[in-house]
Amino acid sequence: MAMVQKLREHGPVGPAFWRFGRDHRQPQPLLDAIGDAYLARRQVAREEQRRRAEREAAQREARRPACADCGKKLTDAR
Repeated sequence: MAMVQKLREHGPVGPAFWRFGRDHRQPQPLLDAIGDAYLARRQVAREEQRRRAEREAAQREARRPACADCGKKLTDAR
């Protein structure tokens, strides 16, 4: 059965994809076929994005002006 037919029958999460370099020709779901490396890279990218957002927030906070009278940092509300 062709991959397109399997996709129509089972959808993208069904067994429609083959992994290269394998001895058996059993179709697998897409995430199994591309392997755990893809999922690990996505996790690393999400973590990097989170760290970047934290770093940018800290930089914005450091640039925030202070009150001339009391010296407290101004907030978004003030």
